[in-house]
Amino acid sequence: MTVQQPPEPPKTDLADKLLAGGVSSIPLAGGLAAAWYQHLMEGPYNKRLEAWRATITDAVNELAEKYDDLLDNEVFLDAFVNATRAAQATHQQEKLDALRNAVLNSVASDAPDVDEQARFFRLVEQFSAAHVLLLARLGGGHRGSIYDAFPEPDSRREWRDLLIADLAGARLINVSIDGFHSAEVTGLGRRFLGFISEAN
Repeated sequence: MTVQQPPEPPKTDLADKLLAGGVSSIPLAGGLAAAWYQHLMEGPYNKRLEAWRATITDAVNELAEKYDDLLDNEVFLDAFVNATRAAQATHQQEKLDALRNAVLNSVASDAPDVDEQARFFRLVEQFSAAHVLLLARLGGGHRGSIYDAFPEPDSRREWRDLLIADLAGARLINVSIDGFHSAEVTGLGRRFLGFISEAN
């Protein structure tokens, strides 16, 4: 089974949209302004969505080669929907890669259960790429100060501390009692990293 790339949506000319807005706005200009705004936002959003569709279609095709009943698998469908929803809200490639990997890993034999997967998708959506990068560095065997894992100039120390607090609050890392000088990735954090990382 192979999933085909979706056809490109038809493009409407700006003049057509403005004309439609103009007709609907007589005597007020509200509809015209709305049509103009829609045109400005529609292009970049559709471009982002089309890029994600291409990425996720490739991932689905990769999985479809392994699993005959993929499109009937409720866990996969949950992962697909969660990833697509989160992908619409970001341009950060690290997060898009994490979402793609999570979809690919959602039906693996060692995949987290469906509830944990839902939580992991929410974390990818909530976190920035910097959160994911810091957690990956800590999970990659980093030894020493947590500050060395994610060096930031003094002017951005509060940002780094917020990243650390967010990861600790999500129970993905344990921070030493003496402050933010050392941290260890928890079992939950390792499962999260495994879920959003490219399979070996």
